Amino acid sequence: MKKAVFCCACLLLLTGCWDRTELKELGIVMGVAVDKDSDSGEYIVTSQLLRPGAISTQMPSTEKPVEEVVTSGKTIFEAIRKSNLEFDRKGFYAHAKVIVISENLAKEGLLPVLDFFQRGKEIRGYVFVCIAKNTQASKVLGIETGGIQNIPAIRIRDMIEDTRFQLKGTKINLLNFYKESIGSGIEPVVGVLQVEKDKFEKKHVKMSGGAVFNKDKLVGYLNAHQTIGYRWCKSEVESGAVSLPSPINENRYESVEVKKAKTTIKPLVKGKEISFTINVTGEGNITEQEVMTSLEDSTKKLEHMKMTEEKMEKQIEKDIKLAVEKAQKEFHSDIFGFGRALNKEKPKVWNIVKKDWNDRFAEVPYTVKVHFKINSTELMRGPFQAKN
Repeated sequence: MKKAVFCCACLLLLTGCWDRTELKELGIVMGVAVDKDSDSGEYIVTSQLLRPGAISTQMPSTEKPVEEVVTSGKTIFEAIRKSNLEFDRKGFYAHAKVIVISENLAKEGLLPVLDFFQRGKEIRGYVFVCIAKNTQASKVLGIETGGIQNIPAIRIRDMIEDTRFQLKGTKINLLNFYKESIGSGIEPVVGVLQVEKDKFEKKHVKMSGGAVFNKDKLVGYLNAHQTIGYRWCKSEVESGAVSLPSPINENRYESVEVKKAKTTIKPLVKGKEISFTINVTGEGNITEQEVMTSLEDSTKKLEHMKMTEEKMEKQIEKDIKLAVEKAQKEFHSDIFGFGRALNKEKPKVWNIVKKDWNDRFAEVPYTVKVHFKINSTELMRGPFQAKN
């Protein structure tokens, strides 16, 4: 009798997945674009879904690898649920790579737009968030040319991730956007996507600059050099190439590849006066030089490296000041985390000033200190020269 009761209890525990959804019933969403209808005020959601048969390696197909489903609704959730009326599979968002938001919608505020994605169980916090500049978000997501990858959302994801190799673009994921937009002492900067044409009139997507936010509202853009300064200041430089006028000939250039970099922001409080010091340290190599001057002499080589270090330090300082000036004078938005640094070092002072911090930030004095070291010229004997 005891065995029978035990077996029955075990059977009750061995229940199946009552709410499961079969894979063949799901539509894998790779990217989402969100626009807004200016007439109705409704959200327009474009979901980019995979066509499994079109990307099969065993049975090559001439079909497009993705299908775009466009729906509208008073909320994002309503719009997405309407896709079931037009597409034969239920959208599955766990593999989404990017969420592209239109410029006009971002100016109104992103938190209401992103609430569904953040609140839902499917979407991952590391999905990238980007702003479509001067165009609709759906047009950015729908560009099919401009790369080897034939799935547009993955191509955009790869471009965003490749910002670690260059400095003129920036990136942020959903989780970090939330942390910076609802937190205190720092404001978010979001990656920018634009649609451009090449010389053959083919459209392609380009990443450039950064979209500056005050809380969750878009207030303007950083250009390429300001974005470089922003990334130095935020300690977000992993690698990248910097072109500098040659110390030997100002009309010629040489390239320095950054290998290591770190930035700290140090607050200084004297009475009621608050100031900051931005300390930047970095290392890199000279990877290219246009001036055909021999560097075989070790003394000349060291002198050249020293002069390049000084030029690199001045360029980094200049870019940082361009970014800080833009953020202070035009945006009144602390995108660098000065307030966060103050909160960490002087929490009592921060509690006094945090209510109107962005206004205070617009006037706060700062100093930039840069130390950059050139480790190698890569070309150990200097540039190659043609013999007479």
